[in-house]
Amino acid sequence: MQTNLQTPIEIRSQIWKELTRSVHDKHHAWRTPVFSTLSIDGGVSSRTVVLRSVNESAGQLSIYTDSRSSKVLELRANPKSNFVFWNSRLRWQLRVRCEASILTEGPLVESLWQRVSQSAAISDYISASAPGSNLVEEGELVMNQKETVNYFTVLICEIKEMDWLELAGKSHRRAKITGESWLWLNP
Repeated sequence: MQTNLQTPIEIRSQIWKELTRSVHDKHHAWRTPVFSTLSIDGGVSSRTVVLRSVNESAGQLSIYTDSRSSKVLELRANPKSNFVFWNSRLRWQLRVRCEASILTEGPLVESLWQRVSQSAAISDYISASAPGSNLVEEGELVMNQKETVNYFTVLICEIKEMDWLELAGKSHRRAKITGESWLWLNP
């Protein structure tokens, strides 16, 4: 499905609309992008995450994680990261280069934690074992006895550059977006 969007302003506007929709629509293709970081051993580490918030005016995307996760350790060493979004309906790929900030405390984290702690997602942030740690038995998951101990962390990813690609039969289109500047690229 090729879109009728022609100008960079129209395309940029639609990108932000799709990103914003993905936060509120659990079935939106961009709700669960691939998030990549530089691993400690110099490789690339990628995983699927849930996009939690979008701030167009600040040029930021946010996700939640456990402070003990490998992505936090990797981002502490090097804050450079990348999202990859794919929307099969639009036939759009969006790659977003970012620098992440790690928030483990403060008013924003406390406010978000209040909501998360009232949902089923609480178990993602109160496990006694760190993500990726060995389990004695399959399915074993030990929760902290005190819900006041949590490892809830917000990653605020400041967008440095977007690479947008539309696959449209014979007329693929691609562009690099950096702030307000726009450059058409060969697909």
